[in-house]
Amino acid sequence: MKSISYKYALFSITVTLFVIYMSSLPDRSYLGVGSATEQILSNLAHIPAFALLALLWLRTINLNGNGSLGSLSNLFVLSGLALFAVATEFLQSFVPGRTASLMDFGLDLVGILSGFLFFRFFKNIGTRMNTDYTDI
Repeated sequence: MKSISYKYALFSITVTLFVIYMSSLPDRSYLGVGSATEQILSNLAHIPAFALLALLWLRTINLNGNGSLGSLSNLFVLSGLALFAVATEFLQSFVPGRTASLMDFGLDLVGILSGFLFFRFFKNIGTRMNTDYTDI
């Protein structure tokens, strides 16, 4: 069993705080006028943001060292990120000019799933590479 990776924990916490900060900005003023293109890009930004969160937190708290969905640490991270997505949408309902959106929550879930799949894919590649080198 592996322990928590503290070298990734700082990155995980930083990105999490950045998502909270971006969620608390009123009115989307950081994008300017708010054209349709800017709104679409803003909505689609949920996917890579939550994919990055998933990758970082899975790397931080991957206690048993495997990339399977069934591992307790992975389920803990994925369910925690889903609750975090709900919390950020709830936070936005109190920010002037912002609303909670079921579509944004769905995009967050797509990002979380994408991050998990990338994590699992690269974890499997690393395992195969280590196995191949030990056979030589």
